[in-house]
Amino acid sequence: MVAIIFGMILLGWVTLWPSTIPYSYLGLFGTFLNYLVEHHHKWVCYGFWVSWLIHIVEALYGIKLCQSKGITDPAVQFQWFVQTLLFGYASFGLLVSYKPAAKKQH
Repeated sequence: MVAIIFGMILLGWVTLWPSTIPYSYLGLFGTFLNYLVEHHHKWVCYGFWVSWLIHIVEALYGIKLCQSKGITDPAVQFQWFVQTLLFGYASFGLLVSYKPAAKKQH
């Protein structure tokens, strides 16, 4: 999950503030980032906004999924929303695979 956060921050930095990146201090990685900014910045921007859109849709669907799996506490649903918004499928996949305990019949 650290890699996801790092990637989203880096993608945001390259998209929104590319002139502030110290490319020369990043070695080969800096050269690659500079190439992306100079030659493909439009596509980097699309990737940034599409990735956020996907995370938002996953997070909203995560709330619906919580309700369908019997997670009714709004605070817990909100926590799933925030976690999925930040971590995407790494969190959403956990929610999808969650199997609620079967209710006992009396």
